Amino acid sequence: MTEDGHVVTVLHGARDASERDAVMDSFRSGKSKVLITTNVLARGIDVNQVNMVINYDLPVDARGNPDFETYLHRIGRTGRFGRTGVSIAFIHDQKSWKELDAFQQYFGVEMIKIPTKDWEETEEMIKAGIKPFYSIFLTVQHLRQSN
Repeated sequence: MTEDGHVVTVLHGARDASERDAVMDSFRSGKSKVLITTNVLARGIDVNQVNMVINYDLPVDARGNPDFETYLHRIGRTGRFGRTGVSIAFIHDQKSWKELDAFQQYFGVEMIKIPTKDWEETEEMIKAGIKPFYSIFLTVQHLRQSN
């Protein structure tokens, strides 16, 4: 992403408190536009300019069952302060399809599958989703086919 001109910061549990604070200050101020993080930030941060959350994997608990509360906290980053946004989940195998279905059933929603064969269409659907809040998913298979 940095090669494409994006200012990216990374946050994970191995960083000490001062490093985490510096990363968050950079992201909050808008100096960094992309924050890649582990579950360390699934809860407890309020950053009002977040309009997209991408779940590379869906959260599961210690027993491997879908973790609905953590998922809600993750995607809730896009809905802070009355704003709306998009949550994307990458789906890549039968297990992640089952997890996705469990999240849909639990929250009583139907997530929208975004086609990835036509990136212009994909971009338009994501932009449209930022207006009302949508939770969408992409399949890794489609991502691999389009590259």
